[in-house]
Order: sequence, then structure tokens, then C-alpha cells
Amino acid sequence: MGWSYKTAPQAALGGREIPVPRGRVLGGCSSTNGMVYFRGQPQDFDDWSGMGNPGWSYREVLPYFIRSEKNEQFGDSPYHGKDGPMVVSEVNRYNPLIDTFLEAAYSLGYPKCNDFNAADSIGFNTRQGNIHNGRRVSGVTAFLDPIKYRQNLKILTNSLVTRIILKQGRAVGLEMNIAGTTHKLTARKEIILAAGTFGSAQILMLSGIGDGRALQSLGIVVQHDLPEVGRNFHDHPAIGVIMKTENTESYGLSLKAFPRGVWNVFEYLFFRRGPLASNLFEAMGFLRTTEELDRPDIQFVFQPATRPTPRFPIPVGHGYAMNPVLLYPKSRGQVTLASPDPHAMPVIDPNILSDEADMENMLRAIKISRKILNAPAFDRYASVERLPGVERQDDAALRDYIRQYVATVHHPVSTCRMGGDPGSVVDPELRVRGIEGLRVADASIFPRIIGGNTNAAVVMVAEKAADLILDLPAPAPLDLREKD
Repeated sequence: MGWSYKTAPQAALGGREIPVPRGRVLGGCSSTNGMVYFRGQPQDFDDWSGMGNPGWSYREVLPYFIRSEKNEQFGDSPYHGKDGPMVVSEVNRYNPLIDTFLEAAYSLGYPKCNDFNAADSIGFNTRQGNIHNGRRVSGVTAFLDPIKYRQNLKILTNSLVTRIILKQGRAVGLEMNIAGTTHKLTARKEIILAAGTFGSAQILMLSGIGDGRALQSLGIVVQHDLPEVGRNFHDHPAIGVIMKTENTESYGLSLKAFPRGVWNVFEYLFFRRGPLASNLFEAMGFLRTTEELDRPDIQFVFQPATRPTPRFPIPVGHGYAMNPVLLYPKSRGQVTLASPDPHAMPVIDPNILSDEADMENMLRAIKISRKILNAPAFDRYASVERLPGVERQDDAALRDYIRQYVATVHHPVSTCRMGGDPGSVVDPELRVRGIEGLRVADASIFPRIIGGNTNAAVVMVAEKAADLILDLPAPAPLDLREKD
């Protein structure tokens, strides 16, 4: 179900390579991700608009978020939808550790956030996800399954787009490998590229759209010199603070918990409830680490379970973890071609922690995480810190730990950046600059990463893309923040 991607050796991490899972399945990463429903910070989309993208401000994209949503808890809120195809719900039963985590956060003076997807996400609480009756809600189940038998729709699997066929500056078709055989498909109107942050950039470059010199060096005929293709790549870096306990309340593998585990299997099979109906990321929080910020810069994701690490790949035993996520990394990387062979993996170089400011922000995030996990509310678990470990206390030791263990949370964006400037890859209507009949509609077009999980925002992009493609008027903007 994955592409087996990994990063290039990361200079700031001592040459370490990081796995980059991506969904090689219908629905893409919506069929493999953590199912967290979070839209981003309202200011993110105002920033997009301010970067030369009219029509993409928060008040203008909010109706698209609402259109797709069927929220089981907040459906009557003006910020949410209740008639869309994509179900959003609470976990049906939380692990007892969730109450402890929230008690710890609130005891330290951190606020409660009643709705992370309203005007302000600052604070801590349980989270919502794309889960319905214990099952994943994906792009397939929400959008594709209801229409898959339409006469004007044909779904091809076991297929790989190898290039876009261009003629006199216009996209006129696709070259594809279908079950091992090369085929050519003709486009009567437009081609919509939605292959993801890595795939969309790779297909454009294989088609001769990208940095002309780099393409020529690989023997690819340059169709349109667009150097920004593949650049501006970034992702959310994250680190773990992992606790170990003998208490079996947390999810985990142990002889003591075996009877409960057997019951959990039956509970899920017959009732679609319990831990197997959860994504394990049951609570989270957003904080500003400095007062001058206008939005949160760190997301804290709490996991009531021990978690695998490179040293302990099988999470045996019990524990819990805090996973602070750096929401606005300054480091930038790029995606390039390793070969003109469309079956070859692209070179994925996020350049993680190349900007020292990212390291300093991760240090602050670890210290806040430790503060919460060592609050008195957790005393009854008699836990010990497995990672970073009590021996790592000073900043130098923590920096070494970050370099050794930092990873991303798999939210890659911006390799086909949308913008109002001539150097951007797509314009505000998602049209590839310099090429007629070709649009991109996925996370690669984000002008900049948003402050949280990216799946909901990708769905919003798709909803807006549908209106742009059909030349439909945009819905009326919603100015809800002015009423709060």
C-alpha cells in the first residue's frame, strides 16, 4: 500500500535517511493516514491569500470545508457541516489516560479548546477524526464509492502515469503503464494532476516541465522551463517523549493485558467499538511557544500507548507518549528526479533542521512535553522516561537526541507551489503556468504548510478545484470570526 519512499541522507541529521510513507492505493494517503480531522489555523489561509492567491482566504475557503463535512458532534455549529459526504466524529470510547493527560495540561494553566476547527485552536482537548462506526472514512469511502458506477467514470488500478503528452504548449493526453503495457489516453478538455506532493512534481518533470538545466542533464526534452517545480518542499518535523509504565491501562502488548486484548478484538468485530476503533491519537493541543506569535507554532499529540522506535521496533509493554510537532518549519528542501525512468523513485530531500531556528523550537517543544508528562496527574502511573531518557537533560544532549530521532509526520507540501508571482508553479485557479489544459489539485500546491494535519485542507482544495474546473461561482464568504 506504499511507495517505499525514503529521504536522501540528511546533512543536519548526520546522514540519516528517514522513511516517507505515502499511500499507493485508491484514496492515496486518506486511506493510510492517522485519520485526524484538523483544518489548519485560520491565519494560514489568510497568508495564502496574501501571497497573491485571491479566493483562498479563510473566509473564502471555509464554505468548502463545510461543504464536504458531516460532523456528528458539531454539525449545528456555523463552523461545521452536517450534510457532506465526509463523516467527522469523536472517538467512541477514550482510553483512561486521556483524562489524565488533559488534567495534567489544565493543571499547568493551559486552556481547554472546545473546538479545534473553530476560530482559535489554542489549548488542549480530545480530537475529532475521519472515523464512522469504527471504520476509516477516506477519499474513497466518502467521495468515490457513491459515484463509482457512473457511466462517465472509469477507475484504473495497477496503472502508472509516466508522462503528460504536450503539444504546442497544451496538455493533450497521458502516457500510462497499465498492467505492464504502455497506453496513451487523449484529453478532450483538461488534465487534473492529483498525484500528491511527490508524484505531481515527478510527473511534471518527467513530462519536461521543470528546471530546464536539470531536465536536460537527464536527457529529458524541456517542454517548459519552470524551475520552481519540486522546490519549496517542506514537512512537519516531530519528536517523541516516550514514557514507560507497568500500569496496563495504556494500549500495549503484554501478558497482563492479553485477556483484555482478546476482548477488544471481539468488541470491535461485533460492536465496532474499543481501541481498534480508535486511531490512538485521541487527544492533542496547540500552543504558542512565544507570546508575540499570532497562532500556535507547536502541536502536541498525545498517544495513550507505547510506540515503536528504531531501537525498539515492536512496541511491547505499556506506556504513553507525547509527540510535539513543529508546525511552521523554516527549513526547505526539494524533490528532484534521480532518473528519466518513471519507475525510479524521486530524490526526496526535506533538508530537515537545516535552519537552526527549527532545532531551537524543537528544544522548547520537548521541554513543554516533559513538563506536562511530569505533572502530578501522572504520578499514579509511576512512569519512567524511556526517551529522550533522564540522562539527557542539558540542551546539547537533547540536540543530539533530536538529530538521532527526529522524523516527519508525513505532511509533505508545496512542490508545485500556488502563487500570484510568475515563478510559482500554478496560479490561483490551479493552472500550471505556461501550459494550457493542465491543473494540479493536491497538497503540492500549498503556498506554505498549514499549522496542523493536512488531509482536511487537501479535501478543501479538491472541493474548490471542482468549482474552478466547472467554472462555477464560489460560495459566499463566511465572516464568522467577526461574530465571535
